[in-house]
Amino acid sequence: MLRMRRRRTTELIGRGLVAVAVVAASGAAVPAAGAPARAAGQGPARCGPAGESGRFADGTGSATLTVTHVGDGCLRTYKLVSSVAGERTFRESADRPTLRSGSVLLDGLYAMAHDDARRNETDQLTDDAYNDGEPVPCPGGCYITGKSWTYVWTRDVSYSADLGLTPADPERMRNTLAFKLSDRRDGSGDTQVIQDTGTGGSYPSSSDRVVWAMGASEILDWLPDGEREPFARRAYDAIRNTVEHDREVVYDPRQGLYKGEHSFLDWREQSYPDWTKDDVATIATSRSLSTNVLHRVALDTAARLAADAGDEAAAAKYRGWATRLTTAIRRAFWLPGQGQFAQMLTTELDPSPARRYDALGTSLAVLTGVATPRQARQAVAGYPQTPYGPSVLWPQQQGVPAYHNNAVWPFVTAYLMRAAAKTGNDGVATLQARSLIRGAALFGTNKENINLLDGGTKTEINSDRQLWSVAGMLSMVQQSLFGIDARRDGLHIEPFLPARLRHTSLRGSDRAALHHLNYRGHTVDIALDLPKDTAERGAYRVTSLRLNGERLPAGTPITEEMLGEGTAKLVIELGPPRPGSASPAPKPVDVSSKEALYGPDTPTVRGVTTTGGRTRLSLGIGDEKPSKVTMDVLRDGRVIAENQRVSGSDPVWTDRTARPEKVSHCYSVRLRYPSSGNTSQHAKPRCSWGPRHDRVTTVTGEDFEVTGGHRTSGEHGVYYADWGTGAKDSITARIRPRSDGEYLIQADAAVGGPVNTGVSSGMKMLRVYEDATNRLVAQKVIAMPNTGSWTTVRGSTYASARLTGGRAYRVVLAQDPRAVNMSYFSDNALYRDTRSGPSNNSDVYAITARLKQHTAR
Repeated sequence: MLRMRRRRTTELIGRGLVAVAVVAASGAAVPAAGAPARAAGQGPARCGPAGESGRFADGTGSATLTVTHVGDGCLRTYKLVSSVAGERTFRESADRPTLRSGSVLLDGLYAMAHDDARRNETDQLTDDAYNDGEPVPCPGGCYITGKSWTYVWTRDVSYSADLGLTPADPERMRNTLAFKLSDRRDGSGDTQVIQDTGTGGSYPSSSDRVVWAMGASEILDWLPDGEREPFARRAYDAIRNTVEHDREVVYDPRQGLYKGEHSFLDWREQSYPDWTKDDVATIATSRSLSTNVLHRVALDTAARLAADAGDEAAAAKYRGWATRLTTAIRRAFWLPGQGQFAQMLTTELDPSPARRYDALGTSLAVLTGVATPRQARQAVAGYPQTPYGPSVLWPQQQGVPAYHNNAVWPFVTAYLMRAAAKTGNDGVATLQARSLIRGAALFGTNKENINLLDGGTKTEINSDRQLWSVAGMLSMVQQSLFGIDARRDGLHIEPFLPARLRHTSLRGSDRAALHHLNYRGHTVDIALDLPKDTAERGAYRVTSLRLNGERLPAGTPITEEMLGEGTAKLVIELGPPRPGSASPAPKPVDVSSKEALYGPDTPTVRGVTTTGGRTRLSLGIGDEKPSKVTMDVLRDGRVIAENQRVSGSDPVWTDRTARPEKVSHCYSVRLRYPSSGNTSQHAKPRCSWGPRHDRVTTVTGEDFEVTGGHRTSGEHGVYYADWGTGAKDSITARIRPRSDGEYLIQADAAVGGPVNTGVSSGMKMLRVYEDATNRLVAQKVIAMPNTGSWTTVRGSTYASARLTGGRAYRVVLAQDPRAVNMSYFSDNALYRDTRSGPSNNSDVYAITARLKQHTAR
């Protein structure tokens, strides 16, 4: 996808650091000058005199934040002077919350995030790919995605809403999410969430559009009376239609998981093995942790909204789907030996978990309760950290420039901080806070990402005031430190303030207060009274809760009725950390060490041969030295050998437990650095399809029975060009398999759109009929993603079918209301490649059936 980004890389690269040294980013945030904050929520302690300042410094630079003016209502004007980014002035606003923590640095960075958010406000949107670059109205006003991204993308705005931006302006946040809902262009309704432009022509290769439900759920918990119900009805309609559609298209009932690219890590070369970069159907068949957790969230939200609408049958169905998905995620992705969740299950032919991790998917699993409490504690405590924060994926890939690879993304850091708070890990939470503070202070804005090698902003693409980074800074204060959590039953306050963070950033303060929080039309001031103890570890615990002077039990939800008229005063008294509650801060990885930071090169399976019941693999290990790596061998999605010694640069390995007479085994391998445990991506799977490739049945275009398209011939043989545009277009291939068994069926096609973007991936319904009885044996929507040109032919995703040897079958490709890409929705009537109408045509060359496993009658 990259939102057409790579075409604009040069103009968007951030300013590099001057004379940067790679050092531990543990620079202290120097506390504000002047007297500590007073216990009172008003008066001089809240206003403070002009001239107060706070400072951040580490080995890469320094920044000073100074209060230059205090105006009416104690609203401050700040000046930030950074040795890296220069100067910036910004002001607090009467219609946004303000922070008074005793640290001018922290107060000012919170105010700067609100100023960044305000600069992202607009009532019209622009993008070169939409409406010929002319403005597109956003009714009621929206947020753009960042300084350099002046449109709305589903995942960006949804994560921003779920993090910290919704309380600032719930109505604008609602409008922004509503912009990403669309009906079908044919007038039939069916409101769904729009999948952004993306890999291989977007949906279904990319399927994380369900993140919209997470943002919508947060917005519903903040909207005032009169605003909630209309949005709830529209949200339920869109979420219900989306999850029902996804159930037909991207759900795999065999594993109980959803297929599609992982959320946000959508630049193929950055996060997938290099052999997928042009053959993106392999990505469409992968199962990713983050996207599956988001599907669970969408199902939970659908169940909640169905119950609110009085549809108990639908609510029960969606709850059941969500429960079973939770079980499937835990079973498929958890790696007990590593104490981490796998980033993904790689492909249809190698459905094994990669021993690689991603911080967003891990955090979402923890925060949503998908992870068990034990899994959550292990995953948060053990996720690798670098001197500048948590890398969004681990380990890094060699030879790939910094963007998702070799990078820290502040919004992901904020999610990991929330996950640390949920698991009570003060050490991890403190590191995340330092990373967020450092990035905002030194760069004078909330940048899109940070290069983890030097702590600078020189990555492939970077933008100022990136919306989800802005939300991440707000989240650090609101959701993590103050523990503000709006739920259906009211406002929950569960602060998580690590003692060591207090001593570095709030030293000398006895109160931290958040003023003018707007909750459903009510104004709330929230104060944390801090203990005078000298504890250096652990997180402070809540000892009392008082609303307008009245003591309440800890954990009591604050309802609208309890807030009343005027400004409500909520005071939480914090006591010393409980003994033994402290968690050690993880030691950052040495980013100067290749084997500590990177995984090995992706290996290759060069050949698979079977002789005398034994299968021999010939392998390649790239540029790795055999003495520096070990090897794991995977067969049909299972590890069958671990830590194998690698003999030479062209090793061989023999499988003595295979059943080649029964199964067409598919093999992959991965390499590991024993020094760090870091593993490579998996090799492209290679299968043994019988002694003479005789388990593969192929019907070429020459033998198709076709309605629609144009019979054509070229270097790849006879094919049907421009097929699939008509409502009655169909292709029939007749096959007679030799053996009983499970078959994988796919089409070979060319779809000329770019592999990195677009909205019109080729999609068709594939059905298999038994000829003699006309019985429907199997049906599945298959994707024929963009192949980059009309002369490049690739295999589609697979449909599976149990077939009987000797019987005749018809394999039919046809149009279907479920086999639609994003060009069928009105939102993309403005997209440059689909202005004239939906686009779903392919050049189809062959239909192939592969016997995966023989079964006896």
